[in-house]
Parts: sequence; structure tokens; C-alpha cells
Amino acid sequence: MNYRKDIDGLRAIAVLLVIFCHLDITGFTGGFLGVDIFFVISGFLITSNIINKLNEGRFSFKSFYLNRIKRIAPILVVILLLLTIFNVFVLLPDPLKNYFDFLPYATLGLGNYAAANLGHGYFDAVSERYQLLHTWSLGVEEQFYLIVPVLFFLIWKIKNSKARNVLIIAIYLISIAISIYFVEYTTEVKSNYYLLHTRFFEIFSGSMLAVFYKRTPHIQSKFSIGLGYLASILGLFYLSFIFDGQNSWPGINALIVSLITVLILYLGKAENASSKMKEVLEHNGMRFVGKISYSLYLWHWIIIATLVELGYDVNHFPLWQKLALLILVMIPISYLSWKFVENTFRYRIVYKFRYAFLLWVLLPFICVIGLYKYQEAQPDKFYAKKDIDVTTYKFSYKRTPHLNVKDNLYTKEVRKKYAGVEYFIGDYGNRKKTTKKKELEISDAEVLILANSHFHAFKQYVDKQLKEKKLVAHVLHERTGNVYGFKNAKERYRKLLKGKKYLVIWVRLDYIDLEDTKLNWDKWMIDEALRQCVQPIFYIPGIEMFSENEARKNIYQSKIFGKSSNEDNNKSALFKNIPTLDYAQTLFNDYENQIRWIDFKPLMCFENTCNMWSNEVFALFDKHHITRQIGYELGREYDFRNENIFAETWKQSPVLFKNGLQEIVKDSLLTDTEIIINEMVISVQLVPAISVRRCHPFRFKPCHFFKLSNV
Repeated sequence: MNYRKDIDGLRAIAVLLVIFCHLDITGFTGGFLGVDIFFVISGFLITSNIINKLNEGRFSFKSFYLNRIKRIAPILVVILLLLTIFNVFVLLPDPLKNYFDFLPYATLGLGNYAAANLGHGYFDAVSERYQLLHTWSLGVEEQFYLIVPVLFFLIWKIKNSKARNVLIIAIYLISIAISIYFVEYTTEVKSNYYLLHTRFFEIFSGSMLAVFYKRTPHIQSKFSIGLGYLASILGLFYLSFIFDGQNSWPGINALIVSLITVLILYLGKAENASSKMKEVLEHNGMRFVGKISYSLYLWHWIIIATLVELGYDVNHFPLWQKLALLILVMIPISYLSWKFVENTFRYRIVYKFRYAFLLWVLLPFICVIGLYKYQEAQPDKFYAKKDIDVTTYKFSYKRTPHLNVKDNLYTKEVRKKYAGVEYFIGDYGNRKKTTKKKELEISDAEVLILANSHFHAFKQYVDKQLKEKKLVAHVLHERTGNVYGFKNAKERYRKLLKGKKYLVIWVRLDYIDLEDTKLNWDKWMIDEALRQCVQPIFYIPGIEMFSENEARKNIYQSKIFGKSSNEDNNKSALFKNIPTLDYAQTLFNDYENQIRWIDFKPLMCFENTCNMWSNEVFALFDKHHITRQIGYELGREYDFRNENIFAETWKQSPVLFKNGLQEIVKDSLLTDTEIIINEMVISVQLVPAISVRRCHPFRFKPCHFFKLSNV
């Protein structure tokens, strides 16, 4: 089959639909169907090439796979090389680790399997940050290319053309049935979307047209051709308008797109009458976009995902910025890639199959696996320590043992239902030695801690405080602590509090409907603790960026440039919308001196500015979670300024809400000492001059609160 200009025009429509969808341009929520158009085009062209050479008796598997490698691999490998270099120097550890996890699959044509095993789907917001997610479609095509030559080679062994055609039609119908069955009657949404078994029929739709292409009737009516073009192209745009991520896909919906694409390919047959719509597809501008469509497809998503990772929410850019990004960035880069990489290695360099396979498949894969294993085996050498601290939830100080679920009647049911952990921290090891117990019981702990994800950053601080007082804490973390979901929740919590000295609330329990009664569990827990003479300790929430993207933007600006745009006069913005802080304010108003309030914000915020950096590390690793390193620094500074939070007598430290520092006229139940707070000026006793305690390297505030001895 001779070169068809109109197919480049159809490619242009396909890639622009995909890009408009990914840029979240209004009216193109279903633009992802552009990938399905690509599938049909690929099936048509590849199968046409195979059966033509089979009919001529000169088909070669080596030649076929050599052409596929030269078409797909060079630009992909070059882009992956450039992207890897960029990511190593720029990305934070978590996204960089995600990239390396995906990279071997993308290199080997298995991107769809990597995508299917992600913890989220194609249309989830977090997917926007996976730079190689779009390689799933390359995986589908490459896997099809492994099958289809062998399939048609075997089918062409059948000399009876009618039997051969019946078999081809049967394969097509079975592939459609398989896709519809899995999409409509199974719940494996990600596998159904990404894997070949549900996508095979789309590419094979193009193969069907290729098989019967010469037998299709010729249409000489310009009106009929024009009407067919108009209806089919408008149909694609209409479907891209009405479809979104909620529609079942591929299945029946993708079948409709595939058949429309087949119709457009058929209408462009040389023997058919000419049409203005075909001339539009053959326009130089459309052909240009179509020719660079492969490079454009690879680059566009990488650019979008990288910008989103860096904190620039491309989806919320105004339309003119989105179009500028496409016209001034994506298309020029793609053109250069097409001209100097795609064309060079596809047409200008001649080499044999074994050299092409070695250079573009085997060698890149070995390098990628080596790099992946290296960063996995040597994370401390591969990632800067401060970057690891910026992004990790992990508590590396010491792994605490989980309690035995079988012996824990209070949370056994919940642990089966929710993902959470339960453990001891504090003087756990020494207590086991002194009591000579193989494992401690819940009743052995003097402290009950209700924790959430914010507790990770300060776990080391709390652990140290407990050990200083030789206390053991029983931690109910994340949803494991939500035993209030049961009808006898009050009884359970009463038992958990029995014999405890302290209750630490590091999680907002909020209002829970229990037996048709709306109950404020924080207040109930505090009241119950006070009734049992258990001292409540409450963590007041920290600062919060107004969006995840803004947080990442500040993190990367700090990492790359050493300074971010959100550095001065940021207090009002950081305190603008924190519901948990407002909620804590109401509790403070109700209980004030009956609770020990832990608040780290006064260490960070002064007048109109909250310092968000320490030792070139940004304080947050997402919208509102303090990093482990900053949590450690804050805990150390808080410990330096204040008594142990588990001390018998304790001087209340200042607390900070939206309206400024709050005056606390009395300390908590176990102390009579007062702190005098006058507006923003706190009267705190300085450390005596004989102290030789060193100033902690914490940059949130100059260390002016103590003196060093001259001795």
C-alpha cells in the first residue's frame, strides 16, 4: 500500500485529542480515545505490510522486528536517558523511586503491566505525577507486534482463502467478546484498561480492514464520501466530549471508536472519490503534527507530569497558557526529536537486526536494571540524606514491635478491616528485661497514644520523652485506633484508659454517629480521661499549605534555587484554611488549663512570617505533613525549651492560633506554675549562664534564649 497523507492527518487528530484531554481543556474529557484511534491505525498499517509481504512470499520476521525497533526504540531510549538524568538531579526521593520502579517496564515494552500494578488508576489525580504512565499504550502495541506476525504467518499457511477469512473474523469476534466480558462483568478495572486482552480487538479492527481492504467497494459519490467523513470525524469529537473517566473502557465504548476510525481509514482509500474533508486531513499543518505525533505523544505527558510534580497544576492553567505550552514547548521539542532522532535512526543509519536489538533493547534494559539495583542497594549514596528526610513518613529510629492481635480484644476486628498499625514505644526494651516478660501487655503501658499520619514526624521526640521518664506507650495508629466504630466503643476506650497516667491525642476523632447520637469523641475521650484521673495531652495541628501543588512548588524551589516564592509574610496564607486548627481552638476554649497542649508553631512563626526551612530542608513534604527531619528538629528544640511533657509538674508552653499566641492563666492539672503571655511577647526564664548546652542547629529562630558560659 502506498503512503497515505490522510493517515498523518488522522494521527494529528488522535494526538491532539489526547493532549487536550491531559491538559484538561473543556470539551475533551474523553480525549483519551485518541489512543484507541492510534491502535486502529497501527493495526491497519502493520497488518497491511505483513499480508502484502506474505502474498509476495518475502515476509521476514527479522526484517519486521528490525523495522519495529527502529521505529519505536531510538526516540524512546533517548528520551528516557534525558529524563533519567534530569530526575536524578531534580526529583525528590519518593517520586524518583516511583520513576525507577516504572523505568525497567517502560524500557522493555511492559509499561502497561507496571501501570496495572499501581495503587491507583489512570484517571486518579496522583497519576498525573507518573512521568512514564503513558508508556502503557506502547506496551500494548509492542505486545501486539510480538503476536500478530506469528498469527498471520500461521493463518497464511491455510491455502483456502474462505477458511482463512472465517478464522480471522472468528478471532476478531472472540477478541471483542473477551473485552466486553472483562470490562462489563469483572471488577479488575486497571487490568482491563491497560492490558492487551481487552485492547487486542482495537488493533485487530485495523487488521480486519487491512485483510479485506482490496475487496471493499469503491465509493464514487463525493457527497457520500464527504458526509461519511463529516459524520465520523464529528462523531469522534462528540465522543471525546461526552466520555470521561467514569465510562467503562475499553469494551463497547472503545468498539464504537474503533469502528469510526476504520470508517475514516476506508473513506480515505485512493479508489474512492475525493473530498474536502480528506483534503483537510492532508493539509500540510495536519500532516506535520501527524508526522511528529509519536515524539509529541512521548514528550507531552512527560512535560505535564514533570510540571505537576514540580508543583505547577497544569490542569488549572488558563486556556492561553495551555495552548502556549503546547505550541511553544511541546511541539518544538517533539519536532527536534522527530527530525534528529526518529528520522536519523530510522532512515539514515543502516544496521542489522542483532545490532539494533543489542543497541536499542538489550543494552538499555541492562543499564536500567543496573541503575535500579544500584539505587535500591545503596539508597544513602544515591539519594541526598536531606532529600530522604524531606519526603518520607518512615520512622527509622527504631522499629517498634506490633502487638499480638490474637491477645488484643480491643482492636482485633478493626485490624481486619482497616490498614493501620499498633505498637509500643518508649521504655519498651528495658521494661521487658525488668519484668522478664516475653511480650508486654496493653495494661503494662502507662500512656495511651491515639495517632495519625502527623505523628510520624514527632514519634522520635515522643519516644525520647517517654524513655526519659521510663514510661511505655501503647500507640493506636491511623484507623486501628478507630474502635469507636463499634457499639461498645465507650466500654472499649474505658478499658484502654484504665490504669493509664497519660492520654496523648495526636488525631482528630471529631463527631461520630453512634447509635443515632452525634458524639464528639475528642471531648468524650478527654472527659473520660479526666474522670479516670488520666492527664490529657493534645497536639495542636501545625501549618498547612493551601494546596498540594503549592507545597511541592515550594519544596522544589527550595531544592533547586535555595529559596522559594512563599517565604515572607506567609503566615496568613498558611493559617487561612486549617479546619483542624479551628477545631483545636474550640477545644482549647473549653478545656484550656485542664490539658497539656503541644504546639510547635511558636517555634516556626514570628509576627507575619512562618519560617518553612531548616538547613535547606523544606518543612513540609506535602500539603500539611511535617517532614521527619523537621519534626526531629522541632522536637529537639521543644525539648530544650520545655519540661518533659510526661513530667509530674509541667510548665505550659505557648500555643498559637489564627488570632495569635494565647494567654494561659494556669497550667494543666498537675502544676500551679503560670506563664505570662503578653500579646506576641513571651516571658520565659533564660537558661543560667553556667549552662554549657550547645545551641541546636535549628534555623526557625535565632538561638537567643540561652547563654553560654565563658568557662
